[in-house]
Order: sequence, then structure tokens, then C-alpha cells
Amino acid sequence: MPEFELISQFTEDVFAAEDRVCERPVCRARIAKGDPCFYVGTVDPGKPGRYVCGPCHAHYLTMPATSVRPSGMLSPVSPLIHTATVNPPPVIAFGQGSMTHSAGPDIIVPLPWGQPQNVVHAAHPGRSSGYSVNHTQYSTERERWAKLSYALPPTETITLDILAVHEVGAWKKGHWVAIRNIREGKKDVNACIDAPGLMNIAFDTILPKILTFGAGFPWRIEEFVVRDAVWVNLATHKALVPYFISQCMVPSKKGSKAPTFKSKQFTLMVIVPEAQWNEYEEWVEKAEEVSWILKFAAVQISIYMVQVATRQVQVQHRVEMVENVSLFCSWQQFR
Repeated sequence: MPEFELISQFTEDVFAAEDRVCERPVCRARIAKGDPCFYVGTVDPGKPGRYVCGPCHAHYLTMPATSVRPSGMLSPVSPLIHTATVNPPPVIAFGQGSMTHSAGPDIIVPLPWGQPQNVVHAAHPGRSSGYSVNHTQYSTERERWAKLSYALPPTETITLDILAVHEVGAWKKGHWVAIRNIREGKKDVNACIDAPGLMNIAFDTILPKILTFGAGFPWRIEEFVVRDAVWVNLATHKALVPYFISQCMVPSKKGSKAPTFKSKQFTLMVIVPEAQWNEYEEWVEKAEEVSWILKFAAVQISIYMVQVATRQVQVQHRVEMVENVSLFCSWQQFR
């Protein structure tokens, strides 16, 4: 058996629309109009198949390297197809022996009739040849969309009060000072949210405001931390564990032993470290000094320009007086 096994496509119950010759090289028998005429694909995708007579069709069926497409999946083909100038879909050869794959079939879908037949079969490492990148992500995407399709909006929600603060070194740990009026609220937050999720919400809400407040200063945002109202660092808590849900469960008033959920408001703080805040204040002081120097220099320049203008006016006035005196003396002499 050759290296590549032929998988031929057949169309059953098809009759010749006109007189033609069997295209099998060793046969060349005449196929009269209305006689059975069968199509057999070739192993080369770039070449058209052959229309053969009944005996040659039976010969191809007996070959061990030939596969027959079930007739139950095909609809009768109109005789107009035999008069068309386009070629039927090509047959794809599947390798055996040297070509091996770890899992999955080697799939190439033939292009529709009338389309260019330059099918490129490129093998990709780590997956079965014939699959694209979208196929390799199918399982992940299916799981993601399934969760989105069946996930209901959270019925148990909490409210967050998020603010920006900086540490104060003169006091004990746990004391802070708010940064201006940088504060924002978030409502309808899933009560089962974990610590990393709370940190993402806090950073996404407050960081743009801090960067706008201290525009120009090289903030090191990777040093910022998120803490709750009792100064607990959320980065020390594990993911996938609800952070505030236990504080929302209260004893039931109906006498049931199972606690009931009660929505609450919780505070989160984006903390700027003490050292970095001191650097920011020094940077602000230097910027203010430079600004004051520039303003003072501008005032001095303005004063100087006024003095220069005044002197020019005085000089011009003296020149005019001298000219007037000279004219008067000349007039007296002339008399």
C-alpha cells in the first residue's frame, strides 16, 4: 500500500446527462446518455476527479485504499451538475506511517465548488494538524460562555466606600490621613467577592484620581496597598474566598438557626506608603520654591522695565527742555 491512502468520494445513483467516455485510463469505455456515471476523486487536491462507468466504479469499490461516502447522507445530484465547468471538491490524502499525531484527527475541509483549490495543510506544534488556534481554545471559551450564560446577577450585594490615604509616621500603625477629597463609592458589588477582586476595584477607582491629583510626580503605584477599615492588608488573603460575606450574615429573627444575609457598607483604603508620601511633599515644596522664584523674577523684571520706561520718559523730557531753551536763546539773539 502506498504512503498515502486514497479516500475517494462517490456520488451514487447519478446518470450521464450526455454521451461521454469513461475517464479511467485503462478503460475508455463509452457511457451513453442515461447510463450510470460515477464520480471518483483523486489523491491530488489540485487535480479534478474522474467520471467512470459502472464496471470501473465497482473496481474502485473493491480497492482496499478506497472509502465510500454513505449514500444516506447525500441527496440526488441534478444532471445539470455534470455540465458545469467547475470541479467538485478535491479529495484530501491522509498520511500514515511517518505522520503521527498525539490526539485528534487530521482534518482539512475541502473548499466549496468553484472556489480556488490551493488548500494549504500546515502542521502546528502542540496540536493536531488541521486545527486552527480557535479550535485549541474551544474548551476554555465554551466554559467561559457557559458561565456567562447561566450566571444570574448577584442577589446578595454590598456597598464599598473607597478612599485614598497616606501613612503618618508620627503615629502608631493603623493611623492615616486622607488625601484631599479623593473618595468614591461603589454599590451593587457581589457580596461573595474575594480579596483580589476588591483590590482590583479599589485600584481601578482610586489610582486615576491619585495620578491626576499629583500630576507630574513619579508615583510608584506598585508600592500601594489596599486595606480595610481595621487596617488589614487585603494582599495577605487568599483568592476565591469571600472577604466580607461573613460580616453580612446575621441571626435570623424568625427563630431559624440559619443566619440571613444583610447588606452592609464597607470601607477600603488605597494606602500611599509614608516614604513615598514624604518624597511627594518634598517634590511639591521644591516645585513651589521654583514657582515662587519664577514669580519673583517676573515681578523684578516688570519693575525694571517700568523704571527703564520712566527713565526714558525723563530723558526725553530733558531733551525737549534743552531744545526749547536753545530755540528761545536763538530767538533772543535774532531780535
